[in-house]
Amino acid sequence: MTGPTIRLWGAATICLVTLSGCAAPPASAFRDPGLSVQSANQRITPGVSTRADVAAALGPAAVVNFDNGFEVWAYRSASPGAESIDTELVILLSPSGVVKKTRLRLPPG
Repeated sequence: MTGPTIRLWGAATICLVTLSGCAAPPASAFRDPGLSVQSANQRITPGVSTRADVAAALGPAAVVNFDNGFEVWAYRSASPGAESIDTELVILLSPSGVVKKTRLRLPPG
């Protein structure tokens, strides 16, 4: 991964973490409430899946658009009984609309 991509990914993560503290946790991050983040991540293939593929497979996301054309899509949820978001799937899309990278954040334990 190149320096600008690493900086972009870091900036996007910081932005999404900051924004995630402003909202109540959703019951489910995905259109299909039975879908886990691990299963959702398996439906996405970096270098192959497109923006349309992700939207069709997972549903609407929290989206951050960057001036250089990159986008970060985040799907967040909370485990039962959790007071805040503890599960997250973040997807980096290139300007051409193809998935570049995914990142999972799972609950501790």
